[in-house]
Amino acid sequence: MRRSPRCHALPLSVLLAACGPAGTGDTGEVPATTTGATDTSGDAPTTTATATTDSGADAAVTYYRDIKSILDARCTQCHTPGNIAPFSLLTYDEARPFAEALADSVEAGTMPPWPPDNSCRTYPHDRSLPDGESELLRAWAELGAPAGASSDAPPVPEAPGDPIEYDVELALAPYSPTIAPDEYRCFLIDWPKDEESFVTALDVIPGDRQLVHHVIAYALEPKDVDAYRALEASDPDPGYLCYGGPGGAGNSVWEIPWLGAWVPGTTGGAMPAGTGLRVQPGSVIAVQMHYHGTAGAMPDQSRLRLRTTPKVDRRAVIMPFTNLDWVLGIEKMHIPAGEPDAVQSFELDMTGVVGFIFPGGPLTEDAPFVVHAAGLHQHTLGTRSTLEVVRGGGGDECLLDIPRWDFDWQGTYEFAEPVTVNPGDRIRVECHWDNSAANQPIVDGVQQEPRDVGWGEGTGDEMCLGLMYVTAP
Repeated sequence: MRRSPRCHALPLSVLLAACGPAGTGDTGEVPATTTGATDTSGDAPTTTATATTDSGADAAVTYYRDIKSILDARCTQCHTPGNIAPFSLLTYDEARPFAEALADSVEAGTMPPWPPDNSCRTYPHDRSLPDGESELLRAWAELGAPAGASSDAPPVPEAPGDPIEYDVELALAPYSPTIAPDEYRCFLIDWPKDEESFVTALDVIPGDRQLVHHVIAYALEPKDVDAYRALEASDPDPGYLCYGGPGGAGNSVWEIPWLGAWVPGTTGGAMPAGTGLRVQPGSVIAVQMHYHGTAGAMPDQSRLRLRTTPKVDRRAVIMPFTNLDWVLGIEKMHIPAGEPDAVQSFELDMTGVVGFIFPGGPLTEDAPFVVHAAGLHQHTLGTRSTLEVVRGGGGDECLLDIPRWDFDWQGTYEFAEPVTVNPGDRIRVECHWDNSAANQPIVDGVQQEPRDVGWGEGTGDEMCLGLMYVTAP
C-alpha cells in the first residue's frame, strides 16, 4: 500500500530544493541549535542547548561527547520545536527515547534524507551520515543511550558562511489549507523591479514551519502573465490549486522559467559565483506551496527573500530535460496498469536545441554548456530516476542518481565540480515506476485499482523530468 506523504522526513529536496545552491536547491548548511523556543521571526532559531544531569559518563559512547554533534549537524534543521518534524532532537531528554529509532532509520537510509547515490558524483552539501557516525548512533542505542558528562557538550555550531544581503522580499497572502493531508497551491506576486535583474540567491522564510512542506518559485515572463492571472481568477480562494508545476502557459516544461525552491532544512545561500537567473520587468513570480496539514497550525504567510544584481558574468538558466513528445502527447510515456517496474528513458544532444528552448540566449547552439547542479522529478508512483551525460566519444558520466525516489523530498544538487557538455554529447534521463495494485492511492478509505498512466500535471499523472542549472562556459 502506498504511504501518504509525510512531514517528518527531510528535499529538496524541491524541485530545486534540497542540497544545492540556494535558488537551485538546499544548501545543506547547518543552522545554530535552539533550546526549544518556537521561532517567531520566521528565521532559523539560534540559542544554546540545555544541560542535564550527568549519567553514564564512563560509557564508551555518550550523548554529549559523541552524539549531540551528529544530531546538531544532521537533524536539528527539522527536528526542533515548532518545526516541520513531529518531534525535537535538540536536547538529551528529547533524543533519548528515539535512540533506537534513530539508529534504525540511519541504517535504513531514510534519515537524514539524502536521496542521491554518492557513487554517482560528489556534492559539496552532502547531508548523509558517514559510516562512523552511523556506527556511533547504533552503539549509543545498544548501550541504553547514556547521557555522559554535560561538560563534554560540543560548542554551538557557527552560523554558515557570510550573511547574504537580500534586496527583494515577496510576501504571500495569509492562507490556511483546506485540503488534507496535502494541498498544492500557487500564489502570484508581481515582480517589483522596473529593470532587468538577475537573482543570485534565494531564501524562503516559511510562515508556519509545521505546515510548509516545500516551496517552488517560477519567474513567469510578461507574455504569460494573463494566462496565469486567469487561473488565479477562476479559484475562489487566494491563488489557485496546482500540482507538479504552476500550470497555465507553462504546461510545456520547456516554457516554465524555474527560479528556485526551498524544503525544510534549507538555509539561504548564493548561486555559483558570477551567475544568476534573469527576471524581466513586468514578470510575475508564481510560488507553488506544498502544504502538509497539521492540527493547530496557524495560517501561513511565507516570505521569499532574493538577492539581485543588474548584471552577472554568466547568465544561468534552469534547463528542463525530457521527451517533448511525451509532453505534447505525440508519444505516450506509457506506464501500464499493474506493472511493478515500468521504465522509460530519453536522450538528446541538447547543444543542438538550446536556441529553441532559450531564444535570445544565454546558450549558443552547437556550443558547449556547463552544468553546475541537477535535479530529477517524478510523481508518487516513481521508484528511481537517473540523469547522465552520454559522451559522444564514448562512455557515460553520471550527473544524478536517485535510487529510491520519494516525492516528498525532491531537490537539485550542486556539483563539487561543474560538468561541461560538448556538442555530440547526449543528456539521458531514465525513470522507473511501480504501478502495481499494492502501490495505488487510498481515496475515502478505498485503495484504488491500477490504471494506465502517462505524462501530466495531475496527482494521478506522472513525469520523468531532469533539471539542470546551466551556464555558458
